[in-house]
Amino acid sequence: MTNEEQHNDFEALCAGYVLDALTDKENRQFEEMLRDATPEQIQLFEDMMEIRDELALASEPTSPSLKVEENIMAAITGEKKKPQSDELEVKAGSANIIPIWAYQAVAAILLIASLTFVYITFDLSETVDTQDSQITDLSETVDSQQSQISELQSQLNRQEQLLTVLSGREITLVNMNGLDPSPEGYGKILWDPDQGEAVLQLANLPAPPQDKDYQLWLIKAGQNPISAGVFNFERPSTDLFFRVEQLNEEPSEESNTFAVTLEPKGGVPQPTGDMFLLGEQQ
Repeated sequence: MTNEEQHNDFEALCAGYVLDALTDKENRQFEEMLRDATPEQIQLFEDMMEIRDELALASEPTSPSLKVEENIMAAITGEKKKPQSDELEVKAGSANIIPIWAYQAVAAILLIASLTFVYITFDLSETVDTQDSQITDLSETVDSQQSQISELQSQLNRQEQLLTVLSGREITLVNMNGLDPSPEGYGKILWDPDQGEAVLQLANLPAPPQDKDYQLWLIKAGQNPISAGVFNFERPSTDLFFRVEQLNEEPSEESNTFAVTLEPKGGVPQPTGDMFLLGEQQ
């Protein structure tokens, strides 16, 4: 017997085995074939078993025929019914072995059902993956738009702060230049002493370490430095504006100097760290 004939016999007997339609001899024959089956044949057997279960669950329940009911009741009560001649003929005919082509036809039907089930499952899986990808893309788009909205809101707040200070009657402008720790850095102070409002610009300064903050100081003539707040940012820029909320001070008539130092997180009462910016009111 060729390999192809053995494969076809396996498919045919597999269908009969799955449907419980083989004789005892054929069952033993198929079980021996199953022990020596190839991985492809084992996969075929498992697919047919799965499709059989699927079809069984999908089928509508049916009522047994009258003859089946009589046979069941007879088995329960122990009564034996003498078979008639036509029944003997039917039983004798049923003892014949089912032709191999019938098993092959059933195998083909189960195989087609198996492939159809696999295709539907694969198609549904692809659809779910596509939808998940679309949801991920949409989520990333929403996050990007929210980030842009936050940035625009921040810019609007800075503009409102600048306009508030610039609307004052007398505005003090102090330019601060970079010192040795950051020679390329610079800054500006827009100060409205009447309203106690000020805006600080920091430019070209390195981002502070995680345990540090920049601290702004107002130094009046003959007095100790006055803290005007701490400031932090993640990356250097020329467009860093901060609202100064602790500069409700009267300017000195002699001199007003502003400085920016790097201090421990949260700031300190008096400057202790390196000075990055320094400027005096002209």
